[in-house]
Amino acid sequence: MKLEFLGMKWAMTEKFREYLWGQNCTVWTDNNPLSHLETAKLGATEHRWVAELSAFNYDVRYRPGRANTNADALSRRPPTAMTRMNTESMLEGVAIPVAIHQAVRQEPQFTQYAVSAFPSYTLNDLKLLQEADPTISAFLQFWKAQKAPSSSARDKLSGLVRVLLRQWDKITSKDGLIFRKVQRPDGGEEILQLLLPMCLKEVLQQLHDDHGHQGIERTTELVRQRCYWPGMSDDIKQWCKDCTRCILAKTSQPKLSAPMGHLLASRPNQILAVDFTLLEPATDGREHVLIMTDVFSKFTQAVPTRDQKAATVASALVREWFFRFGVPARLHSDQRRSFENAVVGQLCNLYGVQKSRTTPYHPQGNGQCERFNRTMHDLLRSLPAERKRHWPEYLPQLVFCYNTITHQSTSESPYYLMFGQEPQLPVDFLLGRIEEPERGQVTDWVREHQRRLAVAFHGARERLQAAALKRKDRHDRQTLCDPLAEGQLVYLKNFTMRGRTRIQDAWSPVLHKVIQAPTPDGVVYSVAPVQDLGRIRQVHRTMMKAANVDRASELPHMQEVPQVTGMQSGGEEHDQGAWVMLDPRGGQPEPSYAQTLLQGDLVDNVTPQEECVPATEPFQAPMLPTGSNAEGLRRSTRATAGRHRNLHHLPASVLNQADGATNSQVAELEGCITAIFRPWC
Repeated sequence: MKLEFLGMKWAMTEKFREYLWGQNCTVWTDNNPLSHLETAKLGATEHRWVAELSAFNYDVRYRPGRANTNADALSRRPPTAMTRMNTESMLEGVAIPVAIHQAVRQEPQFTQYAVSAFPSYTLNDLKLLQEADPTISAFLQFWKAQKAPSSSARDKLSGLVRVLLRQWDKITSKDGLIFRKVQRPDGGEEILQLLLPMCLKEVLQQLHDDHGHQGIERTTELVRQRCYWPGMSDDIKQWCKDCTRCILAKTSQPKLSAPMGHLLASRPNQILAVDFTLLEPATDGREHVLIMTDVFSKFTQAVPTRDQKAATVASALVREWFFRFGVPARLHSDQRRSFENAVVGQLCNLYGVQKSRTTPYHPQGNGQCERFNRTMHDLLRSLPAERKRHWPEYLPQLVFCYNTITHQSTSESPYYLMFGQEPQLPVDFLLGRIEEPERGQVTDWVREHQRRLAVAFHGARERLQAAALKRKDRHDRQTLCDPLAEGQLVYLKNFTMRGRTRIQDAWSPVLHKVIQAPTPDGVVYSVAPVQDLGRIRQVHRTMMKAANVDRASELPHMQEVPQVTGMQSGGEEHDQGAWVMLDPRGGQPEPSYAQTLLQGDLVDNVTPQEECVPATEPFQAPMLPTGSNAEGLRRSTRATAGRHRNLHHLPASVLNQADGATNSQVAELEGCITAIFRPWC
């Protein structure tokens, strides 16, 4: 609605202001919300537009888009070049506004258009290419004679030829070409698959890279409907797996899952895990909560704060934990700035606390705090609606409830494992469950207390280990990550994008190298950028994806794609692009590429990998005639004065490059109309 509203405001207050001022007018639009402008909820910008329109008498009415064809047609009409006016034909003495004078004197602008077309081969070209292919030609020797080779002769043939021999009953001929006849899987009509020569496997690139980078199944179906070659399924599978654009752009399906690790402690206050969670702002402005959890006993404290600064974290740790329950041996957190700041580091050094951290963007490494966050959210959600804004007042009570309830992993309450005794709850006074002081010596109570704690700690350790092994066994059943070797190249998950990232690449294009691999059960790798191996970082296995830099070298049976005469691979925009310039001045037609391929001794002196490379000389374009006029215009003493290297800004060269030779300078073709073709754009 906003765009249509802006157009209506511009038309009435600026474009047609003089015509509509003081008149009653009706605005017809196919935007239905715009017709309810009087009752719509508008922002500050829209209210300013309404204020500008208040000086006009207008009525907005709606009509469907199919009835609004006049406006739709005008909106889709491309802008035309301004007709050049002749100032000399104007009457003398008439004042011309500056804007009109500048528009009249403006030089005409020209737009260059490119016509795209697809490369094609004639039936005769395809027939010659099939006969020149070493695999197909070896098969045709037996198939045309309608005599299968003997066992000894079959053993001497290559593996690709033997694959074709197994398709003997499905091979047929039509219009001089060799096809493979197969039945559709759904029982439909038969499909004739062209027996594709090796040098024409550019089809695989076009049907995958230039057809939306489909998956293995869809690409296989696209190719299967058109052509066939031995080992086609394996080639397609390998091509799709090694496609760099697919690796970077697509997320891993199913989701990567690495073996689960453990964060276990053997006594209270051995490992203190900390984390922040963000809640709705309270009445006093506090919205952050610092969670502190003892990994062994599961005893937890939650401290509301106004921010997540490092000074706030250090103060809360000292006041709410160190001075109350003692200094922990180890502090575990994620890598947010408030925990990795120098202030927290100095605090750990002062008290002798070891600092550990999770890998980036992997909250599962601090699962105890993350799990309590969900529990705390559920407890706060149970508050009545009128109390939710005062959640800091009720947070200590809810945390106390959590600490006094038996934990599933330890079968003991966090309070008991932390202090060695169960707390007295208010309901205990109501039920008369008040413990009377026991008679005897204090040492007897201490020994009994130590015995009960030893039994509780021993049972808690065993149950924690059993629960961890159970979780690991259940999780590792769905592990879908292959281990990486040292020196292997990988891509890291892309977390640098901000804002809307639905169509952004899922993986960063920066190549990283595995510097150090973990133990067989480990999942944290040391990696560094290939361009800067000194920047080592720790990354979880699920945040990495194996890279294949040179997919063409590992693709089986794949050869260099042939280029027809006048075509050069590699453009300025796409590596697979090719530019063709056609000279319409006539002349003798050039022989087809397949005929050139089979003429003379071209086929006799090449290896099978070179049979599809045309041996043609580079096309030499005529140079522009130069003279004193051109040099005078440039007013330069350079030898190339007046000769623009690319006057019309053509996007690529039209010259082929022979082996060992250099590209000639692109000259302008004078007196001819040039059409530019780019296949598979």
